Amino acid sequence: MSDSRRTPASCDHCGLPLPRPMWSSAARETVTGAQYCCMGCRIAAAIRAERSDAGAPQTMQLRLVLGLFFSMSVMVFTFALWSYDVYGVDSGNPAAATFVSVLRYLALLFSLPVLVLLGGPIADGVVRTLRLGAFTADLLLLSGVVAAYLFSLVSIMRSAGDVYFETACMILVFITLGRWFEAASRHQATAALDRLERLIPETVHAWRNGQFVDLPIGQAQPGDRLEVRPGERVPTDGQIVTGFGSFDEQLFSGESWPVVKAQDDPVLGGTLSIDGCIQMHVTAGPRAGTLQRMLDALRAARLQKGTHQRLADRMSQWFLPIIAVIAIASFSIRALVGEVGDGLMSALAVLLIACPCALGIATPLAVWVALGRAAEQSVLFRSGAALERLADVSAICFDKTGTLTSGVVAVSRMACASSTLRDEMLGRASALAGRTNHPMGAAIASVAETVTPISPAPTSIHTVAGRGISARWPGEASATILGSHRFVVIEQQSALPAALTPLIDDALSDGDPLSLIAWDGVVRGVFVFREQIRAEAADAIAELQRAGLACCALTGDHAGRGRVIEQELVIPVESELLPDAKLRAVQRIARTSGPTAMVGDGVNDAAAMSAADVGIAMGCGADLTRDNADVCLLSNDLQRIPWALELARATVRTVRRNIWWAFGYNAVGVVLAAAGWLHPSVAAVLMVVSSLAVTANSLRLGRTFGIPTSELRKPNADDSSGFELPISDLPAEVVR
Repeated sequence: MSDSRRTPASCDHCGLPLPRPMWSSAARETVTGAQYCCMGCRIAAAIRAERSDAGAPQTMQLRLVLGLFFSMSVMVFTFALWSYDVYGVDSGNPAAATFVSVLRYLALLFSLPVLVLLGGPIADGVVRTLRLGAFTADLLLLSGVVAAYLFSLVSIMRSAGDVYFETACMILVFITLGRWFEAASRHQATAALDRLERLIPETVHAWRNGQFVDLPIGQAQPGDRLEVRPGERVPTDGQIVTGFGSFDEQLFSGESWPVVKAQDDPVLGGTLSIDGCIQMHVTAGPRAGTLQRMLDALRAARLQKGTHQRLADRMSQWFLPIIAVIAIASFSIRALVGEVGDGLMSALAVLLIACPCALGIATPLAVWVALGRAAEQSVLFRSGAALERLADVSAICFDKTGTLTSGVVAVSRMACASSTLRDEMLGRASALAGRTNHPMGAAIASVAETVTPISPAPTSIHTVAGRGISARWPGEASATILGSHRFVVIEQQSALPAALTPLIDDALSDGDPLSLIAWDGVVRGVFVFREQIRAEAADAIAELQRAGLACCALTGDHAGRGRVIEQELVIPVESELLPDAKLRAVQRIARTSGPTAMVGDGVNDAAAMSAADVGIAMGCGADLTRDNADVCLLSNDLQRIPWALELARATVRTVRRNIWWAFGYNAVGVVLAAAGWLHPSVAAVLMVVSSLAVTANSLRLGRTFGIPTSELRKPNADDSSGFELPISDLPAEVVR
């Protein structure tokens, strides 16, 4: 991750926050170049850079190999020294005494490279963090290792006392390898963000001087003409000028089926051109497109700390000073009774076992993995705090129009007068509906698409805005009119047959919109419309109810339409609510049921969403600026709401397990180390194991958490065997 793309105050390798300044808030601004949260990330970043440059010397890996070689040599010399104690060799013998002295000097000689090779990066990191105004565990670890070296050096010079070169060397080896593995694992927390970033191509085909040339994407500006070829990603948002083709927009819409785009259609940066070659005008710069705004929102979300992360930060802030005091006390108590060496080992073990690495990464790592996993499934959390709040909700309110319903109007029932042929009625209605852009006209045309159009075409077409349309066929004295009940029956005074009255009364009672068609002064047919409930709405609500949430719907529509939703989805519905009434309803539900989420379109329901503990906006794929939404669903798939809820709950469970493990492990380990029951080398291994356990537990969210149920139901677009296109349902009721 380059400096220009790094989240402020975050590690250049794993992306986790840098240590907090303790005495100089402005110190960080004076430090230039790459910054890392720990020594492990510094090593991992160096190794990754060396591997990416085939001609670069593998310096960091060579340091590790040499450090391990010299450490093993020190262990061999130490085993030889231990043999004098184990087998009772007479150290008073001049030859034996000389050999012991040689072994001690060899241990000193071979341990010095380890101190430089492996202790150097730790010292460098300590200096950098001190310049940033931060105080980290690496300073305590380095102090303990240096103290062990100095104590051993003094013992050699005095020709008396124990030496602990092998302990210091093995600590440096374990710490270095452990931090390296841990940093490499932590880097996976940003893998989702890296994958999304790779969707933006590095070069574009831009029109320059009469031809298309390849340029870095940073040189593309609004108004430029770009070419996108089959199999390439759209570099940024734009509008097609020439060409057409299919585009994979699953990242934003959640739909696996390609979308056909042609001239004047908008295209989003990051979508894939499957089979077409298009030319487009850039409408947003390379750092201002939809995908880039999504990445920026994800980076911003990672900076927002939730309750658990603030708790972990407070614990870490007090942890290091307390551990330093315990280590000094452990050393001092033993030194007072003459056990200086044992006191040094005890203090070093305390510093190692209590390294707060696991505590520091317990929360952010799990939250970051969850945020990335959610973004991959078209769910964008505004912050880690929003994710935590979603995990706690006990009630959820849905807006109706555009949320529970698709917003697409369909003919639910229709009736034809007994004296009129059905095909003639549908043919006339279709001819008039085709002359209007009204959604009801499209629904009528869809029902009548199997009927042969009436020929010749009507003339003298007249549209009355908001009421209906009329036209006259050649040879007919009166006009054919299609429109509302008020327009056709009251204003045009068309006679209404008694057989059609029950259907009209039912529709008016239920609040369903309807259209009438009449000619020769008589109403010939009735069309009743209804918004289509989303196919996944019932399953999504059932999953939320199984998860223990109380579900309801809030709508400003007619009470009759609310009753239909209530019957079909089996949830309570409050109807005829103005925006302020919706807000009060959310507040009332929150008081009686607990933390509440509100799902809406993010615009009309802004007040209610802001009053809820969690606001969830639908369909933010092309608009990531829904200010009142804590969670944005980039698609309109309701099934992603229970999926996001379960992800949030799993994340909070993981965070709590991590914190309890890190705190409990440190508490028990410090007691054992302070009592002298834990060797520093063992403490170093246990510290590494603890950090790796927390890391693995957090990364498991990304590996094992499933995909939304609706995705499992979708047919595989690559497998055409036995697949049939869906056939629209016929009207539920046809009356002759």
